Amino acid sequence: MIMIKLIKSVLIVAVALSATLCQATEEWVRFSEDGTRVIIEADGISEFKGVSSSVFRVDGKNRRIGTVGQKMIEPVRHSVGSTPFGDADISTVTFGNEDYQYTLQIKRLKDVRAFTVQGFFHNRSEKDVNLLAFDLLDTNKGPGGSFVVENSADWLVTPLMEDSPALPLSEMQKNLNEVAMLYPSDGLGFLLGPVGPAEAHISVEVRNEVVKGVVQMDRVLVRAGESRRSEEMIVCFEPSKTATDIWTRWVAETHGVRRNKGAIYGWCSWYDRTTKIDAAHVLDVTQTIKENPNTFGKGIIQIDDGYQKMDGDWTANEKFPDGMASVATAIRETGCIPGVWFAPLMINPEHPWAKANPDAIQKAAGGLERFMNPNPFHPAGAHWISSDHPESKKFLYNIISDARERGYGYIKIDFNGIGNQFVDPTKTRLQIFRELYTLYREAAGEEMYILSCLGRPTRGVIGFIDAARVGPDSHPAAFDHCLDSVLRFQIYDNVWWQNDPDVSYLAPKLKSRRVGYTPQGEGMWRTWHAVTALVGGTAMISEPVNMDDAKALWRNYEIMRPGSREPAQLLTLGNSPHNTTLGFAAARPFGDFAVYNLYNVTEGTQSLSLDFEAAGLPKGVKCAVFDFWENKVVDYATDSYTTAELEHYSSALLRFTPITSNRPTLVGSNLHLSIGATEINNLRVTPSTITIELSDAGAQEGSLTFYSTSALAPDTSENCKVTSVENLGDNLWQVNIAARLWGTAQSIQLNIQ
Repeated sequence: MIMIKLIKSVLIVAVALSATLCQATEEWVRFSEDGTRVIIEADGISEFKGVSSSVFRVDGKNRRIGTVGQKMIEPVRHSVGSTPFGDADISTVTFGNEDYQYTLQIKRLKDVRAFTVQGFFHNRSEKDVNLLAFDLLDTNKGPGGSFVVENSADWLVTPLMEDSPALPLSEMQKNLNEVAMLYPSDGLGFLLGPVGPAEAHISVEVRNEVVKGVVQMDRVLVRAGESRRSEEMIVCFEPSKTATDIWTRWVAETHGVRRNKGAIYGWCSWYDRTTKIDAAHVLDVTQTIKENPNTFGKGIIQIDDGYQKMDGDWTANEKFPDGMASVATAIRETGCIPGVWFAPLMINPEHPWAKANPDAIQKAAGGLERFMNPNPFHPAGAHWISSDHPESKKFLYNIISDARERGYGYIKIDFNGIGNQFVDPTKTRLQIFRELYTLYREAAGEEMYILSCLGRPTRGVIGFIDAARVGPDSHPAAFDHCLDSVLRFQIYDNVWWQNDPDVSYLAPKLKSRRVGYTPQGEGMWRTWHAVTALVGGTAMISEPVNMDDAKALWRNYEIMRPGSREPAQLLTLGNSPHNTTLGFAAARPFGDFAVYNLYNVTEGTQSLSLDFEAAGLPKGVKCAVFDFWENKVVDYATDSYTTAELEHYSSALLRFTPITSNRPTLVGSNLHLSIGATEINNLRVTPSTITIELSDAGAQEGSLTFYSTSALAPDTSENCKVTSVENLGDNLWQVNIAARLWGTAQSIQLNIQ
């Protein structure tokens, strides 16, 4: 609740104009006079009318009950209620007959231009039924809805919980997972998605220029005399950034978000050795990390797939002869946190438990067991455990609690498919999944760090995990595909969990690495490396760091460890189909600045531009433009900046620092990929000195760049060394630093001459 209150205060300025507009057009969303339709009036939309209904199955036939074609049981009633973002006017209407009734409720927020809609199915009959779906807001003309915009080709439809491309409304023909944004290029559109409590998954159907919000109820059993509510869904007409902030934070509150642990960094074994991992290599890497804290810090050392006796038996195989507890102890002795990978729902077909509990194995609708075919990593294939079977719950609980007892402080949970056949017929897939993660958290305890390896966001894990994978596996040859997800899903970082983009690498290619190279070359690797750090979540590496070719490139890990203190945002989200501009505007007592990575996602070379006002920079103020990879100020610009031509997949990682006086100003750093946001704790300037307080983030050696009309000279330093101060000309000074000691308070004092 504290987080939501803080967010609400931050959003006051953003929604003030909308609040005034809401008061001026109080009935901008309302029921029609006969109560059958939801009428929405919004700029840029010629007509927006929605009908609502539920679909259920009884006596072998599908039936529909809703606001159209039914008798009004209760006329529209009005009341007032509260939401996480302020008070709302509530309107409710009920239609139906003696056996089945349908209630539709809309909440029009008073302080935000948004409303929510929720349906209620009432089984007044004497028969049990199966509830299939709520067509919660249907704008199809057939049942009586309407959605008309002047130029559908100018409206962009952006999925926010899947990596399918953003397309114009005129071209989109898809059911989108959970949530979507629909915005014209030059005006206000809207976001439509679930807000909870977590009842069921939603799909946003956008076909033939028609929008439909559907709640998938998964054939849940609604017994005679019972009622069942839908997921509550928001339709938010705020600017795109404000809309995503409101939606993600509303979900965070209703889903009981867990944010008591921050982001982590460390080493993972998977891309280093895949399933060919062994204790000797893990311990060798552990020793390397122990002996080089200035490079590696004290993070996670995570053992991935390949250590287990068999899937389902997560004790050590012959490659770990002293057992998993022994390895955990060795890692803890270095000051690092031992981590381990699990696929709890995966089980070897020959596992004794699987044979003893055939009813606890997932089955498809036809009764056949669901399975994974044999593959190089799992040559026996696998069956899948039914997560809500009573025996399964005990088995799954023990898997996680055993890891805790062996001394592991971090677990990575993979292969999360729960199927669609459940023991409890009254629960939706979302509810079953959340119950599974409730069990995982109870087994892990409060202190263990849980990463859920999802591939794409799901509300199912909010409140139970600390970090979530938000893209596919980051194989060195697949960075471009990974970026499609990681950039778009950045809105969830530090709101629902810490984002995990998977791992980065020391270089496009290493001879000692077993999983190949980056065919697109250095530019693609730099883009991925920078984004992995700017995400601000987990910053992991998966290299044979104990090998000589890796050792020569250790600095490339130092510059991303830990992830950025300022989590970046995708500036173009909802307004462009291309994920080109990721970054942040940082407010600091010693001077504000912004960092953006401008990424060429399209074929051929092109220049990319940054609008300073949109990026959080002041209008009419000259800014120094510092290029991280070139380690120099490349230009000065006011109000906008355009890069040089960028190759496909390449990017420019830039810092923009306003120059408002002749007072010495930090304008660049190559110590960390966030260019001063993470490695600088504080900076104080007096008429004669500059004092710089460094964190222990970033590289052991590098430089800070200052703009100063007066000469700068080294004075004193603590837990690091100033090797020189170079006059670069044009009032620019480069302070070269070495011997930074991790885990210590580092400071530098310069004289202003």
